[in-house]
Amino acid sequence: MKLSKTLLAVFLYNIILHYKTIKLLTPLLIRLTLLFFIMLHTLNAQMPVQQFQEKDTKVLDYLEFKNNKTIPKEIEKQALLALSFYPELKDTKIIFRLKKRNTPLTSRPRILSVFRGKKKRAYVITISSQAKDHLDPILFSKLPYNAQVGVLGHEIGHIIDYKKKSSFQLIGLSFKLFNADFVDSFEFNTDQRTIEYGLGYQLLDWSIFVRKALGVIEWKGASVDLEAGNLPEAKQRYMNPQTIRSEIQKLELYNSNL
Repeated sequence: MKLSKTLLAVFLYNIILHYKTIKLLTPLLIRLTLLFFIMLHTLNAQMPVQQFQEKDTKVLDYLEFKNNKTIPKEIEKQALLALSFYPELKDTKIIFRLKKRNTPLTSRPRILSVFRGKKKRAYVITISSQAKDHLDPILFSKLPYNAQVGVLGHEIGHIIDYKKKSSFQLIGLSFKLFNADFVDSFEFNTDQRTIEYGLGYQLLDWSIFVRKALGVIEWKGASVDLEAGNLPEAKQRYMNPQTIRSEIQKLELYNSNL
């Protein structure tokens, strides 16, 4: 059942009016306030969907997420769908571009905007139209639609992280990314963020497809020789399908959608 924020506010206000004493009101008000904000979060949350179909995606349904975005027509539906799971980026300037690059997808702040305030920064997501031969099977254009939404969700997840950082932290990050072990945790945590925002099924489709296309059962990170007791995620740069499934099962966001 969907309730508007206004109705919730009126409900809370009327409850308060019916109580006479501060002694009775205080503990109840605390509980109602917590419930109120939980319900507001639920109203704003984008619920997970197992399969998105291109034929069912209408750009007009997602226009609110197009503000301050530059998106090539070829990927407009997929990008807007992925953006809809990150409502806090509605007004953030993001440029999606198709370029010939060795890496299938990348995301970063625009160079000069690193030195601006967090709210004034712009970000670039580059989707490669041509890659090294061994990565050609997993070019964006060759992915299934649902997987395209998932991998764009991953790249947008990086921007969530970038927005929290100061200019000096972003500069420091650019140097840390030369360390393979750091990249492992950086990408793994971004996969985790993507799942938490509701795009776990789409990320799973991407993970399954790329491993099948490349003939790789499991992708290892930099630390392949681990001592007993080390965290299992240290072995992975991008989450393997079994890890994604495990993370999905842990989250109520997905269980409530079954």
